[in-house]
Parts: sequence; structure tokens; C-alpha cells
Amino acid sequence: MKNHLRDAVETMKEHYIKKLINSGMVQSTDEALQSLTLTQLEALVKRLDRPGP
Repeated sequence: MKNHLRDAVETMKEHYIKKLINSGMVQSTDEALQSLTLTQLEALVKRLDRPGP
């Protein structure tokens, strides 16, 4: 069970990282992204979806 949950979290993290890279918000060489939690990545992606001022 633990492995399935860990795999799911890692899959979601990769999904959010790719979304951030594709948006141009971060560079693909930014290793700090891997150290962020799923919640932190999700918050960054939500910023992308918000319309600007």
C-alpha cells in the first residue's frame, strides 16, 4: 500500500513540475523543484491558473 501512495505522489509531483516548466515559470534545470512538497508544487501551479492583475 505504501508503495502505491508514494508512486502516486511522485507521479503528481512530476506532473506539476512539467506544468511549471512548460509555462516558463521555472527552468528544467532547477533542481530545487524536486525538493518541494506536493502541496508546494500545487500552490505554484494554482498561481499559474489565476488571472493577473
